[in-house]
Amino acid sequence: MALARKKEEMNQEILKANLSDIPELSQMMKDFYAIDFYPFDEKLTVENFQKFINEGKYGDCFKILLEGEIAGYIILVKYFSFEFGGEIFFLDELFVKPEFQGKSLGKKALEFVKNYSVENNFKVVLLEIENHNDKAKRLYEHYGFQNHKRSLMILKN
Repeated sequence: MALARKKEEMNQEILKANLSDIPELSQMMKDFYAIDFYPFDEKLTVENFQKFINEGKYGDCFKILLEGEIAGYIILVKYFSFEFGGEIFFLDELFVKPEFQGKSLGKKALEFVKNYSVENNFKVVLLEIENHNDKAKRLYEHYGFQNHKRSLMILKN
């Protein structure tokens, strides 16, 4: 059993996304947004991925691979917070395709985010979660995320 587990872990990778990944990233984002009926603009999404990946100043986009196939993605957005003492990451999106769920990829992704943030001297990782997503909330709590005493608000322009 330990050998099987080790082999499975060796086939999981998280790598920085590149421009050639955009069509698949865009499709996954469309599928992700459909879960909660969020609007999705494919042209704008492709343009945003191109800008985000090319410029690098906004953060990092990673692809989650299982046996060489893209199984999901992570988007970490950089920003500065006086409250938290400097640069922080916002875990903007973490998605694993339904057919790859249950293979510990979400766990591996969160371990990666935690390690990546420490290695790059980010003080805090924040995220938002849908109130109805108890499974994801339990997973995040398992990796040390806690409810913040504040609520997220939005002003759309």
